[in-house]
Amino acid sequence: MTATHVERLPEAGTAATLTKTISVEDIENFAALSGDRNPLHLDASFARQTRFQRPVAHGMLVAGFVSTMVGMQLPGAGALWTRQSFDWKLPVYAGDTLVFTLRVRHASHATNTVAIEVNAVNQNGQIVMEGEGAVMVVEQMMPPLQATRPRGAALITGGARGIGAAVATRLADAGFAVGVNYLHSQDEAGELCRQIQEAGGVAMALEADVTRLAEVKDATERLQQTSGRPVTVLVHCASLPVSLKPFLESSWEEAQHVLDVQVQGAWNAARAVLPGMISNGGGTIVFLGSAMTATAPPQWTAFLLGKSALQSLMRSLAAEFGPAGVRVNMVSPGMTNTATVAAISERLRKVQAMQAPLRRMVGVNEVAQTVAFLCSENASALTGTDVPVCGGAVMR
Repeated sequence: MTATHVERLPEAGTAATLTKTISVEDIENFAALSGDRNPLHLDASFARQTRFQRPVAHGMLVAGFVSTMVGMQLPGAGALWTRQSFDWKLPVYAGDTLVFTLRVRHASHATNTVAIEVNAVNQNGQIVMEGEGAVMVVEQMMPPLQATRPRGAALITGGARGIGAAVATRLADAGFAVGVNYLHSQDEAGELCRQIQEAGGVAMALEADVTRLAEVKDATERLQQTSGRPVTVLVHCASLPVSLKPFLESSWEEAQHVLDVQVQGAWNAARAVLPGMISNGGGTIVFLGSAMTATAPPQWTAFLLGKSALQSLMRSLAAEFGPAGVRVNMVSPGMTNTATVAAISERLRKVQAMQAPLRRMVGVNEVAQTVAFLCSENASALTGTDVPVCGGAVMR
């Protein structure tokens, strides 16, 4: 049986079936695997002295085929149990043929979970087991883009974790040599580069404080010299976590720190790469914004101040450097499961997600896919654009 990949959550009422004949070998193998050598399952003479008269299959052996269905059929590859409850109505013996039916009761796009119900019927039409449970569908990594030719180099600030790491992986798959910039996340940056290299890509970790122009220029030079390619792409992901704080309890120093990383960091990175892009006939810059600038939830003031200023910088650069062949755009994610929003409670994140038309949070790979599109020839006519990747929470 080949596992089906989960492209989207199944709708309520979707069902799948599995037929299995239980053999003596199945029972013996389960006993060897689990260590449950209860003679009621394995010893015929012992079983004859009970009301069952013959060895009974382990209950969890029967339930195991439900797990097979969850992981291989419905929802499919990437699904994991989070809760299960089974009732065994009748004993199951070697030679019994069981038909399992699994049905979706409810699917939540906000939490990526599926509520299921299941039953197993023997060859006599009798229900031997029934139950229900919940299944989580983990986000599946996107298939790599097929690179048609070697690309230039791409500098990703804040590229060691979260969205930045997903962008680095995606652009490496597309053929770019990627420079993974970090300040404190040395181990994560090194591990990400190792994974990219093992997959056949070109990557190097670049330590630099984006608030210092000289360090960003040095990182850019190292990326070009090591890869032997010009920097044709800049993706500015460096940011600070959201710190929910009432305005009257906030200091300008806190807001300035956010501006230093988000805006001055973008300013410095653009200063570092633009001369090379102009001399090479063009390039692409993408800033990571936030869809929350359009809704402005309370106590996000410093974070959203930085993202709003970043949007203005993006548009100014797009207007000035468009004639030189440099496209400058922004991708503004909605609520995502990253360290940036770690201070926000899971409940509030889910509430925010349920207010969007698609009723779910955004995956980092969905954001990375949009960034990769803007860095490709397919977006050759786009500049000065802010793309909200937020499930429809913001519509422009």
